[in-house]
Amino acid sequence: MEVSQEKKPQGEEKVVYRADDRVTAFSVHGGVQNHRHRYWLVVGILLWLLAVAGMIALSLFVHALRQPLPFELNISREIQASMTVPWIGAMFRFLTWINDPLPDTVTVIVVLAIFVAFRWIRQGIFFALSVVIGNGVDALIGDVVQRPRPTPNLIHVDSRLIFNSFPSGHSCHMMVFYGFLLFLTSTRAVREWRYHWMVLVLQIWALLNICLIGIARLWEGEHWILDVLGGYLDGLIWVSFFIFLYLLVTNKTQNRRRE
Repeated sequence: MEVSQEKKPQGEEKVVYRADDRVTAFSVHGGVQNHRHRYWLVVGILLWLLAVAGMIALSLFVHALRQPLPFELNISREIQASMTVPWIGAMFRFLTWINDPLPDTVTVIVVLAIFVAFRWIRQGIFFALSVVIGNGVDALIGDVVQRPRPTPNLIHVDSRLIFNSFPSGHSCHMMVFYGFLLFLTSTRAVREWRYHWMVLVLQIWALLNICLIGIARLWEGEHWILDVLGGYLDGLIWVSFFIFLYLLVTNKTQNRRRE
């Protein structure tokens, strides 16, 4: 470090730092930032692998079990007995309907069209990958586990469905669809947008859908609690995976532009 000293009239010394001091400071700061980045990257990867292991273990457990456990039966009956207000049932059925395959396909197409209009091509690609692959793997897990749906002799069932019960497709879809939208709306580009306050409505709607769909599927008698938890976990695995890939690609693209 180079330091020069100048005499002041009063005999005080003035220390002047050279440019290489600033370079050294920036280098130290950059090293600390890189260390923290690597630390949280390792933590994130370990948590993701733990979630994958948990999903595999839960799938094997449900496959061997097939029938509902006593606590699953009690939870479903308690939810159905305690929520008898008509508007609650109407809300649950509406949330389920708008996320059924046909309405949901229309919604995804509309969202992708908005991305194209705003020239968010990269965001649209990773959003589509998250939704398509997340829901696709969820369906494949259901075909392997083959857990039967709840039956009317155990609880009230709104609709007799032929699809597998585990994991819940609606719960998984809410995580990959609304989870990725929540991530995008929290990025710097959106936060610095002049009308960013308008995004708050979307974020509240997304959180309500994610939180309520699990209860709705139990209230309708379409799933057991382990099905819902499995759907949430499966969706979380895939949305976090594609968020990671999106950030990786975005950072590399920005570094190339700086060079």
